Amino acid sequence: LRMSNLQNGDWDYSNLKSIELSENERNLYTLKNGDILFNRTNSKELVGKCGVFKEEVVMVFASYLIRVRVNQEKLLPDFASIFLQLPLGRLQIDGISRQIIGMTNINAEEIKQLLIPSLTIKEQEKAVANMNFAYVAKKTKETEAQRLLDSIDDYLLQELAIELPEEGKNSLQERMFYRKSSEVRGGRLDAVAWQEKVEKSRAAIKEGLFKPLKLMKVAAFRAEQVKALSNRQYVGLENVESQTGEFLSSNPKGTISSASVFKNGDVLFSKLRPYLNKVFLPHFDGVCSTEFHVLKAELVKSSFLANFLMSKIVLNQTSCLMTGNTLPRLQTEDIRSLLIPVPPLPKQEEIATHIEAIRNQAKQLRNQAADDLEQAKQEVEAMILEGAE
Repeated sequence: LRMSNLQNGDWDYSNLKSIELSENERNLYTLKNGDILFNRTNSKELVGKCGVFKEEVVMVFASYLIRVRVNQEKLLPDFASIFLQLPLGRLQIDGISRQIIGMTNINAEEIKQLLIPSLTIKEQEKAVANMNFAYVAKKTKETEAQRLLDSIDDYLLQELAIELPEEGKNSLQERMFYRKSSEVRGGRLDAVAWQEKVEKSRAAIKEGLFKPLKLMKVAAFRAEQVKALSNRQYVGLENVESQTGEFLSSNPKGTISSASVFKNGDVLFSKLRPYLNKVFLPHFDGVCSTEFHVLKAELVKSSFLANFLMSKIVLNQTSCLMTGNTLPRLQTEDIRSLLIPVPPLPKQEEIATHIEAIRNQAKQLRNQAADDLEQAKQEVEAMILEGAE
């Protein structure tokens, strides 16, 4: 188990790593039901996050985690974990953690000094039950919000009468293909850019309800760059939420090596591999990371273009069109020929408005889930303090 497997007091087992250990090492590092794991180094808000291990399978923990075993006759592991994520618990962690070379750290000796209210086991069980109920309610709302966001792609492609190609099997036979020299002449020669899913996605767009045009025909690529912000709002890749395209927060910088200039209504389209589905439609003038393509929509509405560029059928292509080894990115010449359907403007407006309504509904659910959890934390903390008096 690593830091990334510990998520908001719970566990995410979707990306596990394996390691071979000697018998002595297995005995030393194997986790037991009820072990508390602390994140000992990370950003300030994430250091000290903890969770209780409850699996029956054999697992060990990575060096960036600290294992704590408590006397369960006096202290329930779940109660300790929950309390330390409440405001009073976080206040202690923030007070003893240390900043070293841009990272915040906490060690085992410091964790030993954390104060936990002395409640009876029955009172601890009540606090745990209340918080578990709040976490389940939060997860229910977040699941519904995610379902809404996942429905956007199906709606968009259905309205455009575009059928998303099925994922092929990842067998050797499925990965083999050929192209005629006349098809690739004058273009890229690497096999990745000519994969079946790229060709099938392009064909599906062509067979859709509305005739497509190349991206370079429906939008102009802005190229103006600056070296100073000059009080202009800056948008970095980290400031944009992947699935919603929402602007999360401002990231002001006094001096930057360079930034791209954008205007109100331009479409910011990410170049880098980890952020390919990040597309931002700003409603203000500003500057952004040079890792965005800045597009000025011309023959289509900006909102429609932004939504289509976020779709799976575009991601099928862009994920194969990047070049570079260390930080693969989308070059301008590789996306100029992306096919964009061009419905009548009223249809574009209808699609964009419907998608915005879905995203707003999902955002409201997420916000409500977060607010309800914070309210539950305050109530449980008050209950704990009352019981500890």
